[in-house]
Amino acid sequence: MTDSLADTFDLGALRSPVAVHDVRRFDRAQGTPLGRRWKAKIVVCTLYLAAQAVFLSLYVPVAKLPSATADTITGAVFVLSGLLAAWWCAVAWRDAVRAVRVARAAASNGLDFDVHPRVVDLPGTAVVSLPGAVATHALRPRSAGRWPVFTAASVGPEFARAVRHRGIVAITLEVQTPHIVVHNRRARARDGFASKVRGGQRLRLEGDFDRTFSLYVPAGYERDALYVFTPDVMQRMLDVAADCQAELVDGWFVLTARRPWRLWREQEFVALLTMVSVLGTRVRSQTQRYRDDRSLRSGEVAPHGRRLRVRLSAGFIAAIFVPGVFVVAGLCRLLGLV
Repeated sequence: MTDSLADTFDLGALRSPVAVHDVRRFDRAQGTPLGRRWKAKIVVCTLYLAAQAVFLSLYVPVAKLPSATADTITGAVFVLSGLLAAWWCAVAWRDAVRAVRVARAAASNGLDFDVHPRVVDLPGTAVVSLPGAVATHALRPRSAGRWPVFTAASVGPEFARAVRHRGIVAITLEVQTPHIVVHNRRARARDGFASKVRGGQRLRLEGDFDRTFSLYVPAGYERDALYVFTPDVMQRMLDVAADCQAELVDGWFVLTARRPWRLWREQEFVALLTMVSVLGTRVRSQTQRYRDDRSLRSGEVAPHGRRLRVRLSAGFIAAIFVPGVFVVAGLCRLLGLV
């Protein structure tokens, strides 16, 4: 399925040559701040090397080192500084080339590409669990027709590098649905989602699907979940999104990968668009006639179906423990129990 779809995508731009003027034109089109542009990084490297040279020219005479020692220190610093600057400049150029190629490939396939970090306005538990997160390398359709309305991006904190970034695809649905999470064991997610959900909300799937997926749905919405996540949908998820979690929430179908999208790689570019074309389109079709009979308002989901119930966090319990002890002690005294 993936191979046949790959032939419908224009991927030549991901292999196209990129010149300096192409990067300059891309930066202008994207509105890249001067401090983030490739040329600015080259200037910073040049100033860094110049500062090293000035420092050594002042330090060596003052230190009155032997000639051989001074030459050794100067040579070692120049070599290490040059290698570091060369690596940094090479990475900056590589990233600029990748961004230009992805933007070209996106345009060839009717998509817009935004490389810059933006404040996240996307649904899903993966985004909620990352306060202060930003989205980068975002893909969106230019117009309706070929693609459903979706946003694909790499999501993570802007500065906290210790937190792993994730890839996310959020596809709009035509209707509101209950909050349903398909937890994929193959994805090896480390978010501990299963331990956060209260009991009585897991729905077991038939056949081999239950070995791979755990489906969580608000109590009373089990039949609704099976209406959406049919064996056909689950098989498509195995075929094209085997390393992703899936979620229905607030009128969105959200797929989350445990690492960011590497769109400059043809295989991953195709895999992402295939998820939207094959799985996203199928879920949109499956949900377009859905109605929640429990809701008093047409087109909406009843309040108890809008969110899965989760356990109280350890942090919340720890925060209220001591004040709670004081409240209990005060009530006991007021009631004359002690």
